[in-house]
Amino acid sequence: MELFTASCSNNRLLLRKDEHKEIVMNSLAFMVMEKRIWLYGYVIMEDEFHLLWKKQPEWEGKNIRQMLLKFTAQRIKRKLWAEDRKELQLYRSDLHDRQFQFWEKASFSTSIPDPGAAEEKLGQLHEAPVSAGLCSCATDYAFSSASFYLRGHDPECMMTDYRDCFDEQPEKYLVKRI
Repeated sequence: MELFTASCSNNRLLLRKDEHKEIVMNSLAFMVMEKRIWLYGYVIMEDEFHLLWKKQPEWEGKNIRQMLLKFTAQRIKRKLWAEDRKELQLYRSDLHDRQFQFWEKASFSTSIPDPGAAEEKLGQLHEAPVSAGLCSCATDYAFSSASFYLRGHDPECMMTDYRDCFDEQPEKYLVKRI
């Protein structure tokens, strides 16, 4: 299992709009449906998103991070081109290989070694929107896996319980109620 963090270019609030968060959500749902990843946890904030995920075996040698970032950037670019060209210009790039830069080039990734570490990271992910003042209760935030773990709510059918990654008995590790 891996914790992956992608930050918006220049700390901009690219994901402040729910429509942009939905693009990330739809991309993740597609990757799950196409059996590219197992998604164990996520939170999409206004300036970054965090994922707990693992590549499925057929995708081991492929750069799914790059695929996700490139696809979401293209979709957001099209949306801004159609609806808000002034905002789009904020992401203009001087790099020779692209017109726009939506994500910081250096994303963060680290291995999650065991269920205890996964549970701790999930708690941090789920608490982030509350700490940022985006909601008063983690399960009320629509762009997080908190309601999957605390209420069993998964309308996109994209979540896999993190305990499955470690082949542990689910009752051995209980996510703390937030």
